[in-house]
Amino acid sequence: MDGCGEIVCLTSGCCPWKEHLFDLEVELGLDTPVKFVLYQDQNGGWRVQCVPVTMHSFKNRLSLPEPWRGLRGDSLSQIAGIPDCIFVHANGFIGGNANREGTLAMACAALRLTYLP
Repeated sequence: MDGCGEIVCLTSGCCPWKEHLFDLEVELGLDTPVKFVLYQDQNGGWRVQCVPVTMHSFKNRLSLPEPWRGLRGDSLSQIAGIPDCIFVHANGFIGGNANREGTLAMACAALRLTYLP
């Protein structure tokens, strides 16, 4: 999906993806593991979900930024600098936006904020 290979977008909506992703990473011998998966939810909104360290882990490879966690709507959009944000869970493992571009912006911002020197 993105140039760095750390974000994947599922075009078929919300479906079980974790096992398939882990298998593909091994099969393809990816040097950089995927950090975020984007998908459309059943209400037409979009989600950005963090990839766990292992299949059944609650620890993420990379979580959504701490300042975003627990925020909703306009408060989140203002802090993140990204329009149409819906929420970020208090634990930072999932967030929502009204559209695909918004979830992509959220994932890219999380990567950028993490890798800034």
